[in-house]
Parts: sequence; structure tokens; C-alpha cells
Amino acid sequence: MKQLFFVFVLGVASASAAYANPCQEKKGALDFGSGTTKAFAAIVDTCQKKIVSVLYEERLPLALNEALEKSPKKEIPVETVQEALPQIKRIVNQMTQLEVKNIQAVATSVFRVAKNGAAIAQMIFHETKVPIQVISQEREAELGYWSALAQKAVRPSETVIVWDIGGGSMQMYSRQKNKAHIYQGNLASVTFKNQILQILQFKDPAQVSSPNPLGRQREAAVQLAKNHAYLNVPTYFKEKAVVARWIGVGGVLSASVQRQVKAGATDFTVSELDETLKRQAVLRDDQLSGSYKISDVSNLALVLGYMQALKIGKVETAQASLGQGLLFYNLNKK
Repeated sequence: MKQLFFVFVLGVASASAAYANPCQEKKGALDFGSGTTKAFAAIVDTCQKKIVSVLYEERLPLALNEALEKSPKKEIPVETVQEALPQIKRIVNQMTQLEVKNIQAVATSVFRVAKNGAAIAQMIFHETKVPIQVISQEREAELGYWSALAQKAVRPSETVIVWDIGGGSMQMYSRQKNKAHIYQGNLASVTFKNQILQILQFKDPAQVSSPNPLGRQREAAVQLAKNHAYLNVPTYFKEKAVVARWIGVGGVLSASVQRQVKAGATDFTVSELDETLKRQAVLRDDQLSGSYKISDVSNLALVLGYMQALKIGKVETAQASLGQGLLFYNLNKK
């Protein structure tokens, strides 16, 4: 009996010693996006400046930008957030139970655009006690870049472009000779879907949510995206597009498009995307699945248009979040 007790005590002592590593901490962050709220918690090593292991990840569909687009006051409806608060609190509680301390949060495009964005962020803080910073689009692009670096090994000699498309904004970020190049766009999942409704289908997005099925309007939708890329993407990205390594983060590229083109994979080609859009464009909402069916097919057209315009052959994807990017940035910028 004494021998068994000794083994137990020794095991506890060893586990305590491992946990007592002064370099390791439990960190967590929330990313309040325009269409999805993401939670990320991990054990980080502040000495080696890396994420050691992931403790918790969750994605909560929360269509804030869709609700904003339908709001006559251009506000995020309070009731939409109130309905989601129990789920947001559950996520925070689960991270707290894992002994994650000092949870941080960032909020993106929809909070910047909505007239009551700051008030909604304050309301969520009041309910969860998690401070929320409404970040600029430039900062959003930078954190998207760091979220990709947290998952992908990148050689110093490589030209890497991190491409982030969410519900309300699009970013591209690249660094060359310690200089940052950033594209800050306003064409994204919801805004592009609504352009299809207005321009191609002559429908009011405030009354109609889905453009499905796209049918014969598929090619016209792709052309809308191509035109936008031609007119708005900076010269740097146009010149580097063919030789760069493209890494897609954000809900549109890493979730919606990747799942439809090749579920379970971590990349897709422009030809694979083209074939997927042809197949999906004939489907109605009731023939599609998932929480984002009203924008899934138009997402394919948006990304295909940009890839064709910029001559991007392949996009790698990373299931990353700005919260993960924030943790990795803080580790490497101290």
C-alpha cells in the first residue's frame, strides 16, 4: 500500500513539475467576425515563442453582417446578439474551466461599419467580462498573416501572401524586406452575395437573402468579382500573384470554399474551383447543407473571379482565427 501511495505521489509531483514550467502559460482569445465568432485557447511557451498545444477551439455561426445589411438603421440588431449571448457565455465559461486567464477579444468589419458597433462590443463585454477591441482593417490583415504563420512553415526566401475573406471585408497581407504590403477591400461574402441579388437578379437584399440557384448567372457573377479585382487590387499583389505562395484564412477560403471543393484537404486549385462552381450553381438552398448555404455558392464565384483575374493557380488553406494570430503575434513581438 505504501508503495502504491509513493507511485501516486511521484506521479502528481512529476505532473506538477511539468505544469510549473515558468515559460508556459494558458492563453485564450475570441474573434468576433462578421459571420462567425471563433474561440481559441492554447498552452503557449513565452521562451520559445510558440504555441505548444491547442486546448480549445470552437466556431459559432453568428450572421452579424447579414443582420446589419437588412437593418434600415445600419445597426447590428440588439436582439440578434442577445439570442447568441448564451452560446458566447458558454464558450467563455469553457475556456475559464480550462484555467485560461486573461482572455482577449477582437472584433472586425461589422463592428467597424455598424453605427452601434462600439455599443454592441460594450454590451458583450458587460455580459462576458471579456474586453473587446474593435480593430482596424489594417490590424485585421496583420493578425490574419500571423494566424497563418502559426500553422504554416514559411521559408525566409518565399513570397507569401495571406488572403483573408470574411463576411464583410477582404484583406491581403505580405511582407518583403520588412515592409508590409496590404490590400484592404470591401467585397466579401455577404457584400458580394448582395451584389449578385441587386445587379444580376434585380432583387432587394433587405427582402431576399439568398441568390440560389445561380444557374446561368454563374459566369456573370464570376465576372463581377474579376472586375472588382482588376480595379481594386494593388499593383504589388498583381505582380507577385503568379510566383507567390497564397495562404487562405478566414471563413470563406478555409471553410466554405475548401469544404465545397475538397473537404478535409488543405488546398484547392483554380480548375477544381471552377468545376465545383459549375456543379453547385444549379442547387437550391434546400439542396445545400450547412449554416452558410445562402452564401456558399456565391463565395465560390467570388474566389474564382479573383483567382482568374490575378492568375492565382492554387490556394493553401489554414483553419486559423484572428484570436490565434493575436496569441502568436504577442509571443513574437514582445
